[in-house]
Amino acid sequence: MPDVVTEFSRCLGIMSHCRAGWDYQLSKAQRAEEDRQERDAITRARAIWAENPALHAALRDAFVAARPLATMYEIEASQ
Repeated sequence: MPDVVTEFSRCLGIMSHCRAGWDYQLSKAQRAEEDRQERDAITRARAIWAENPALHAALRDAFVAARPLATMYEIEASQ
């Protein structure tokens, strides 16, 4: 698997973790940090998608395998 696909999967994992709904147990600072991590992860996932059209099939496969708390529309929306 190309490194960029692995990085894409990592971004999806970060997004899912941040969206998992445990934020009610976090302090304000921790919640803000998770919000920042989620924004950074989706920004990077969108960039990977936009910069690698030849890998779209592999990236879609990685998305399906990750089963993230996200939609492909969110990733593709950058185009």
